[in-house]
Amino acid sequence: MDLTYKQEVGVGALVIVGVALFLFAMFWLTGRSLGSEGARVDVVFTNVAGLKQGDPVLVSGVKKGRVANVRLERVGSVRVTLEVGRDVRPRLDASAIVASVDFLGAKFIDFNPGSRDEFLPADRAITGANPPGLTDVASGVATRANELLANASSLVSEQLAVDIHNTMIATQRAMNLLSEAPEGAFVKQTTRTLAATERVMARVDSMLGSGTGRSLDTLSANLATLTNHLGSATVAIDTLLRRMNRGEGSLGKLASDSTLYNDLHELSVALTALLKDLKEHPDKYMKPGLIRVKVF
Repeated sequence: MDLTYKQEVGVGALVIVGVALFLFAMFWLTGRSLGSEGARVDVVFTNVAGLKQGDPVLVSGVKKGRVANVRLERVGSVRVTLEVGRDVRPRLDASAIVASVDFLGAKFIDFNPGSRDEFLPADRAITGANPPGLTDVASGVATRANELLANASSLVSEQLAVDIHNTMIATQRAMNLLSEAPEGAFVKQTTRTLAATERVMARVDSMLGSGTGRSLDTLSANLATLTNHLGSATVAIDTLLRRMNRGEGSLGKLASDSTLYNDLHELSVALTALLKDLKEHPDKYMKPGLIRVKVF
């Protein structure tokens, strides 16, 4: 059946809309931009570790662009073109790092637009950095572990050899001392000491078995009796002192009563006055052939 003009126009419009939707979906899925509102930045890396066109560009974890092109210039130099928004145009201190999204190999660009006032000229490229990947870190750790194990093995081997050598020397010295022990000075001195001790014990036994031993027993008994008598005397003296302190008995009264002291004092004063008067007035008491004593 022949199509009319209107049907042909409708079919053509549907095809055009379908193609447009397909292109839009493709650009959206690949991260490409249909407009030119962004800025293009060239970054030079030594190794991009599998980075490819269409990978995202993140600024502080927020997607702000995509990788527009990856081109190998020479070995050790890869130029990557980035398309980023105008709000993150690169400054003179801008930087970029190739990072991994996950362990499956997906990559992205960690982009830092910088903080200086001057913008990066369009003909100048940024020098990118490559942080060590998981495999590089693992390889480095393995290499370092092998080095540590080798050093530890060599150290243990050397230390073990030194310890064995020192042990053998100490064992040899001990064996020499044991072999020379019967003739050594320490053994000889010990033998002399034991012999002297044996002689002293023999003399003690002979003393105890002879009259000297009996004399010692008698002396010990006398010392015990003297000790008992001294204890009794101490008790008696203690009793006497307590009675004197209480004023009992003659000694107690003499110690506690002041009458005898006063009488003796008055007698001493009277005798002193008599002697003084006798010395000053001897004629009062003495006549030829007669001594007269006057008592006041």
